[in-house]
Amino acid sequence: MIINNNSASMMTLGELNKNISKGAKQLKKLALGERITSAGDDASGYSISERMRVRIRALDQDEQNVQNGQALLNVAEGAIQSQIELMKTIKQKVIDADNDTNTDVDRATIQKEINHAYQQIEDIAQETNYNGVRLLVGDSVEETVRSWVLKSNSSLLEGSDAMNMINVIPNVYPTLNGITGPFDLFQPAKLEQTSLASIGFSPTIQFTGGVDNTYTLDSSFTSVDSFDGVSFNTAAYSYVLTKTPSSTNEYRGAITDYLIEYSGTGVIEIDISACNSVEDVLTTIQGAIPSVKGHGVDANGANYLISAMQISGEAYTGYNATVAAAAPTGIFTSPQNFSGGRDKSGGGTDQDASPLQPATSAKFELTGLSADTGITIHINTGHDSLQLMKFVSGNSRPTASVPPNGVLTVGVDYVGTFRYGKLTASMENGNLTLTANQEGVRGNSYYVEDGISAKTYEFLATSPLTGANTTTYAYATVDVSGYNDVEDLIDDLKGKAIAFTGGGTEAMQAYFGTHWAADSRYTYFEFVDSASTNPVEGMYTINRSKVFDLDTLRSYVAGGMSIGKAFAEMIVSRMDIYDYREKRVEEAKDSNGQTLGIKFKASEGGTLGNRENLFLAQGQLRSYTLDYGKWFTKNPNLSIPDFLNNKGFRAYCASCDNQVFNFHFITEDLPEGPRPESDPNGEDIKHIYINVSNVTDASSLVQAIYEQATPELTGDDPDLNHFMRLVADGDKLIIYDERRLTDDYLRYGKDASGNLFYEYQWDDTYNVGGAKIADGVWDNVEIGERKIYAKDLIIHHTDHASMNIHLKIPQTTLDHLFGYEPGSQNWTDFNVMTSKSREELLGNRAGTTRSGKHITKDEEGLLDKALNYLIGANCLVGAQNMRLKMTEENIVAQREGTVASESTVRDANMAKEMTGYTKANVLAQASQSMLAQANQNSSGVLRLLQ
Repeated sequence: MIINNNSASMMTLGELNKNISKGAKQLKKLALGERITSAGDDASGYSISERMRVRIRALDQDEQNVQNGQALLNVAEGAIQSQIELMKTIKQKVIDADNDTNTDVDRATIQKEINHAYQQIEDIAQETNYNGVRLLVGDSVEETVRSWVLKSNSSLLEGSDAMNMINVIPNVYPTLNGITGPFDLFQPAKLEQTSLASIGFSPTIQFTGGVDNTYTLDSSFTSVDSFDGVSFNTAAYSYVLTKTPSSTNEYRGAITDYLIEYSGTGVIEIDISACNSVEDVLTTIQGAIPSVKGHGVDANGANYLISAMQISGEAYTGYNATVAAAAPTGIFTSPQNFSGGRDKSGGGTDQDASPLQPATSAKFELTGLSADTGITIHINTGHDSLQLMKFVSGNSRPTASVPPNGVLTVGVDYVGTFRYGKLTASMENGNLTLTANQEGVRGNSYYVEDGISAKTYEFLATSPLTGANTTTYAYATVDVSGYNDVEDLIDDLKGKAIAFTGGGTEAMQAYFGTHWAADSRYTYFEFVDSASTNPVEGMYTINRSKVFDLDTLRSYVAGGMSIGKAFAEMIVSRMDIYDYREKRVEEAKDSNGQTLGIKFKASEGGTLGNRENLFLAQGQLRSYTLDYGKWFTKNPNLSIPDFLNNKGFRAYCASCDNQVFNFHFITEDLPEGPRPESDPNGEDIKHIYINVSNVTDASSLVQAIYEQATPELTGDDPDLNHFMRLVADGDKLIIYDERRLTDDYLRYGKDASGNLFYEYQWDDTYNVGGAKIADGVWDNVEIGERKIYAKDLIIHHTDHASMNIHLKIPQTTLDHLFGYEPGSQNWTDFNVMTSKSREELLGNRAGTTRSGKHITKDEEGLLDKALNYLIGANCLVGAQNMRLKMTEENIVAQREGTVASESTVRDANMAKEMTGYTKANVLAQASQSMLAQANQNSSGVLRLLQ
């Protein structure tokens, strides 16, 4: 028998369990407030929710990281701001130090304050940290920049001599003047005599045609008496005709209270007391004066004298003076010269000349004067004048004699200083000091004789000899009429000069070389050709020459002038702009009136002019030619311009000790900031950079050197504008000394005191001297690379390792602020002790002048650069801090959004869940009731079966 279960009850029980389970779930959701309490509630929703919860936790940590980063940046920002404030203080102190109300002692005190500020800036950079991490000392290279590297000693820049421009030339010197080479020498500057027979220089042109001077006396001289007391001058002497010769023959000039003047020239008496006629007087004059060669009477009955030199009447007037004797002082060896006088020397516009030595006055001193003595002082200022000083007892003031006789009387006990003729006298305690009023070595020729000799000085009252000179001058002609082609004349003349003097030139030839080029008496008419394709032929070579451009001659001839006329016009037309000496030049013509050329009038009249000569000279510049065309031909396979980078050459001055000009080829821009000063150990190093990045061949290299170096060599900077000049000649570069002083003059020229003008560079080992040149660049300043460091910090603000914020905090140590390579310089180099160092710290403004240098462009000072660096660094820190704040805000926004999203996915709808719970609870209760009914139905069936 089969007994069926109560299926209704079982079904009801199942529903009841479902409703109870559903109610429990709904109750759990209500209790947790979550729609998804396990993966079983909503697998995909659960997955989304959990990932969002991971993201929320990551965002929480990101926010904390960013907040920590902000705190770190705040520490860095505060430290950098402290450095900025210190740098402001330093700039204030430097401005104070640059004021010349401060002495060097004051500046040293200011520098101590600056040094402490420097040290504090460095300490801040080294010590600022966050949680032990140093913030202002970088650990990563932000960039690599070109920078100046300063070495303690100068040396050859490695590889800079690889062009071998100099070494390929024979006869180089391994060393010169103790300086390491190898070197070659510039060709020396010199001046030599030359010849040109086609225009008469074989080798000179003699002046001719001079005739002795005729001096025709006035008609008033008709008797011996008319000549008595008459005076005249010739051949640098004064002559007095007299019938009563002087008993003392002590002729002097004017007498003042303190001085007996010399007459200016030697006065010679000519005794005519034995003469009975005018003829006798003239014969006596001829016999007494060597330059007077004859006399006579002309067709008009006038008397005349024949003289090699002109005669001029001269009158002397004065006083007779009697001087009483005074005993010697006995306190010095007589005679005794003044001493200590020195001429001014050196200085001037030539920087290479010896240093300025101021003039000093000669002195004479006496100690222990006694009364009733005297001294005689001989004053030599071109002629011998006398000052007489007599000492008396007491302290009487200096008093002149009456009438004047040149004697000054003063008490031995007088105290004071007074002007005394050509001297200044100072007396105290019986001691006397005499000082020459005229400074220089001339005063050393003054001398003192002990005592005063009794003497009578005579001053003749005379009348001048009157008459007229008739002088015929000698001339020298430069005849160019033999040329048929003006180009032939130009070729023969260019580079040469006609030389003549303001005085006799019979000894001129002896002056060629050392002295001739230096003596201001000599004048040169030098010929150049500005139209020549060779630029050197358009340059003059002789110092102080008057330059004539032969292209003017070419133009005149092209305009229809004859060669002779054109030559004369070229020279004579310019005489009005020169001094009197050149105005002795005039047009030379033949007997037919045709112009031959020019003629020069002798400097001296009469037959003396026949002694003179015109010379033809040829100068040579102190120069050196670099043949880059030859170099490029020998090196055809090199990569240009890359090979030229950091190559170059150097040239040394002929009259400076160890002064070198570097010409340094580069293909990149120079480092920022001022170039450190060279000149270690007293070397005078000058550096010119030539950018050769566009060079392709020899001519473009020559042009690059010329165009870039010339503005430096001729500019306002006196340190570079130092006589070194360049000429671009196609593929050749010519370096020359614009002073055009001969090497002999540089070596031997002296001032009046015997001091050499220049420090000529002469090498005793090789017996050579002058300017020298070498391959390569010699300096202690080089272009290197400097690493710019920054602190690189990671702020992790995402949940991916590769996604984070890199904070860059610039390193703020002093080497970064001032832009130098550690080890090559030190912050102590940046001080206020010199004008140049203060200039580097403060910078310059274009259009101003500083230290004699005209500033052509703005030059930012190191302090402003350091301040800008620090301000930029703090701005960067601030910008990064702002970014972190924005990142934090973004993280908060993301978190809030994610939390909201996750809540939407996971959180329960309380009303809905409560409804579901209520529904489940109602259904459960209903199920229980139905189950009870179902169970009752099952029991009834069983009872029926029973």
